[in-house]
This record gives sequence, C-alpha cells and structure tokens, in this order.
Amino acid sequence: MTRALAFLVAAAALHSSVAAAQAVRPRSAAYLYASNADDARSVWVNPAGLAIVPDASVMAEIAVDNPPNQSLRVGQWSAALNSRGFSLGFMQDRLLDGQTVETLRFGLAVGFKGGGLGGSVSNYFQEADNSRSGDIGLMYHLLPSLTVGLVLQNIGRPVIADSVAPLTGVGGFSWVPLAQHLELSFEAHVSEKLENSTRQSWFRAGLTASTGGSIPVALIGALDLGSNMKVDALSLGLSVGANDRGILLGTGARRQDIELQRFSLSGVARRRPDR
Repeated sequence: MTRALAFLVAAAALHSSVAAAQAVRPRSAAYLYASNADDARSVWVNPAGLAIVPDASVMAEIAVDNPPNQSLRVGQWSAALNSRGFSLGFMQDRLLDGQTVETLRFGLAVGFKGGGLGGSVSNYFQEADNSRSGDIGLMYHLLPSLTVGLVLQNIGRPVIADSVAPLTGVGGFSWVPLAQHLELSFEAHVSEKLENSTRQSWFRAGLTASTGGSIPVALIGALDLGSNMKVDALSLGLSVGANDRGILLGTGARRQDIELQRFSLSGVARRRPDR
C-alpha cells in the first residue's frame, strides 16, 4: 500500500458571499465536481459517482474556522464510507452564529455501461425543527476523455439554519486532454428564486495538472464565478498521491486584505473489494 499526502490550499475569495451562502457546504465540494467525484466523497457532491469505480472507500474531513476577531474553532467535520454503491455519511457544522447542524446522509448508486445513476437522502438535525431532503445524480462518460455530471439538489427544500435551501440543479463536465496529466472541469449551479436566496446562478471552473506515475504530484486550481462571470473565489493547491491521500484545504476571504477564513484536513482511502 502506497501512502500519499495531498495539500490543497485555497486562497483569495474575493467576496465572502460564497461561504455565507453555503453554510453547510461540505469541504469536498470545494475541490471536487459533479463530473469527477468517484469515491466516498461522492455522497456529498454527486451520488452517481458512488457507482463509477468499483472501489470501497472511506473519507474523513475536519475544518477549522478563522473568524474575524475570534479564536480558531472547529467549524465542520465529516466522515463517509462507500461500498458497492451504498454510502453512509455524517457531517456536523458549527455555524458562526452558534447553531449546530448535523447531517446524516444515505447514498445509493447503480452503474451501467458508461456511467452511473444515484440518489441520496439527507436528514438534518438542528436546534430548530429537523428537516429532510434528497439529491439525485447522473454521471456518464460521453468519451473516454469526457465525463458529464448532473445533480438535482435539495429536493424537498429543507430548512437549514433557519433558511430554506432552494431546489438547485448542477450540470458540468470534466475533460482529460492528457491522460494522467491534465484534467479540466466546469459546472453551472442554477437555483430557484426564494425569499432568502442570495443568488440564483453561479459557476465553477478548475484544472488538475499532474506528473502522473505511481505517486503523482498535481497542481490543482479552481475558480468560483458569479452570474456576472466575475471571480468570487480562487483556489490553488498541491496534491501528492492517489488512492491513499491526505488533503489540506485552505480558503481565504477578502475583507480589507485577503485573510485565511477556513482550513481543513482530509483523508481518503480506496481499496478494491476483492482485496
């Protein structure tokens, strides 16, 4: 077993609205896409990815907040496992206003030639009334080098942290022009308009440039773009390793100067079920 270490350092969120609008957004969703998540983290991003690769996998993440004029604090932690397309995940979010939201998510996916179809059910436990929602997702390889992903999120419009989460559609693609060396991804998020909605559409684009080999070293970059296509957030990182990896993710937000807002440490392990 090869042990791997990955560092994903995100910086330069030019508007803090991205993080504020995604109060319980899993950290996995900050560097994975609906078209390329294919391990236990898929339950947080696109449940269809649970059936794309026949590996059993586990993941765990912990995020530390660096709020202005406050001490460092654990803001989120999560864990999930996936085996044969069935996944169970748990996440706890400690919001800056003192509320705690716990999410228990069940995912199930089936594979078919060229892709996968999956769904998940989330139960939110919080100080106010508990809530429930569902996601459904599709992932399909149009070409060996081109994968598309579609997700419908927040089915049931759950109330999370006193706000109604709008029904949101996510669609995107990942293109690998150089196998094992370069991957480009793009996705669009479109939400219904609700009274508490901060925005109805936004976009993400990113790349992974890798050395390949048995222990690949990769440069990772991602942009969050508003509906006006202006940059809301910029993420940069470095990844080392493949199946067994650790991920250090940092997010910076601009107040007067760019300041570190949140950083997290993650671990992912994958195994073939016959091993």
